[in-house]
Amino acid sequence: MNKNIIILILLNFALISLTAIFSLNKIDLFYKQSLFWILGFILFFSFLFINYHLIFERYISYFIIILSLIILILVLFVPSNLKSWFNLFFFNFQPSEFSKIGFFIVLAFWLSYYHKDLKNPLYIVFSFLTISPFLFLIFLQPDFGMVFLYFTIWLFVILPFLTKKEIIIGILIIAILFLILWFFVLKEYQKERFLILFNPEKDPLKSGYNLRQIKITLSTSSFFGKGVGLGDIGREGFLPAAHTDFILTFLIEERGILIFIIYTLLIYILLSQILASYKYYNKNPLIKNFIYIIFQYFLVKYIITSLVNFGLFPIIGLPVPFLSYGGSHLVFDLWLLGILINLGEKRI
Repeated sequence: MNKNIIILILLNFALISLTAIFSLNKIDLFYKQSLFWILGFILFFSFLFINYHLIFERYISYFIIILSLIILILVLFVPSNLKSWFNLFFFNFQPSEFSKIGFFIVLAFWLSYYHKDLKNPLYIVFSFLTISPFLFLIFLQPDFGMVFLYFTIWLFVILPFLTKKEIIIGILIIAILFLILWFFVLKEYQKERFLILFNPEKDPLKSGYNLRQIKITLSTSSFFGKGVGLGDIGREGFLPAAHTDFILTFLIEERGILIFIIYTLLIYILLSQILASYKYYNKNPLIKNFIYIIFQYFLVKYIITSLVNFGLFPIIGLPVPFLSYGGSHLVFDLWLLGILINLGEKRI
């Protein structure tokens, strides 16, 4: 990975994100997000000098995995209605963001040992059982958006190793699991989020309101948008969560589809840099698989959040990578990129 290119990409993300939040007249959130970016960059640069190869030493890896699970368990006992967050002074910390590092290491270890055995369907089940403690604990919080993200990352990671027959069997298994979730697990409001995608006019003022506002916002924009500071739907509060889940929709309202093209180009360059780093590692399969998983992580986040912001996917509550307001996801992603650059500069 080219450190200078990554830094340039991140500066562009920061500029787009901060100007969007400022344009929403959320000055307090603008200052907080600026602080999150500064903190993220401090971690990004400071961690470049740490030997991150130590993470892949067995005892340290096991410690990180166990710590990730313990934190997810502890959050279930927080005396709060919102159990997926820790309140640390002025900073709300989301444990499921931190636990990603443990999840990635578990998946990297498993892939390093058993990737050749994925032709056997039993090993696919085994790989899912390996990551199931993370899914189960996050499900209990509950944070269904993060559960779906974890599951999709796992799916994208193992998919290239599967045969056509296994893919067909996998689709059938996923369909059965979906039916089980639909009839025995999901609550009514969660089902509504899915059904409303196909008929938003069924309940336009309640369950279909968010999707309706997304489509209205997008329909009033153009290639170049209305102009910075002129996105009246987002600025007036008619686009819910315009600074978090739907910040991309608001950006398109103000700056048109052009800003989405620019954002996509930046993500593409970022993914290309990660992929270039992945291709270099042949002697160390564990690190190579870790980088491969990170590549899938950023790809999956980009795809899901983009579809949500275009009203093409159920709203599951995931932040847009590098753009949405919030410290947990931003700081973690910057730290993750710091690890990747460090691995690239200190190859073994």
